[in-house]
Amino acid sequence: MGWHLHMRRRALGDPVSEGRRVWEWIQQIRPLHPSLNLWRPTADSPQEAEQAPPITQDYLLQYIHDAQTTSRYPHFSLAPAFSGQINQGNKLDLSFNKPSPGNAGIGLMTGEALGSALDAREDLADTLMHTTASVFTPIIIGGLSRSDHPIKNLNRDKPYPFFYVPGWKMFFASDSPHYQRAPQLATRTTPVANGTIFTFGTPDTYPTILDQW
Repeated sequence: MGWHLHMRRRALGDPVSEGRRVWEWIQQIRPLHPSLNLWRPTADSPQEAEQAPPITQDYLLQYIHDAQTTSRYPHFSLAPAFSGQINQGNKLDLSFNKPSPGNAGIGLMTGEALGSALDAREDLADTLMHTTASVFTPIIIGGLSRSDHPIKNLNRDKPYPFFYVPGWKMFFASDSPHYQRAPQLATRTTPVANGTIFTFGTPDTYPTILDQW
């Protein structure tokens, strides 16, 4: 099953300096699963991806710099790299100054191999969340969501009470206005960095649990 890891944080510096934290995060998650070991540049075709050398920190920082300088607006997004098998890999996406100035976001859309591993191993899901929250502190909010669960259409429906995408595991900062409600619904809590990771039931039941918010 596919999963999406996503976290929003307060940036500690400019986008390029934040890129150094992204590179540190890549180094820390590499040992967690074989599909996270080799990272290659996003390419226009499978053939280009196959021939591309692994990304380096210099490549990542230059990619962020180029995206920033060519953006018409202070806020911008990019998808600089992927890991794992071509056409079945894990896709990295970054954002800066979204949804507010000074925010930065990271997302990892899992491929088949990592998704199956997360289905089978909660300890892997816990470690991935814990590592991400630790590297990118101070986190504002984050989660690990299974991609087959429908989410609200914000153009039609009211937003979720916590103003974020629901997740089986979610991070709330200790100064969040939602921090007191989360433990009332959580089945497990793990303090980390500037907040807590809350687990809501199982990958199958978390949407129902969070509907009670």
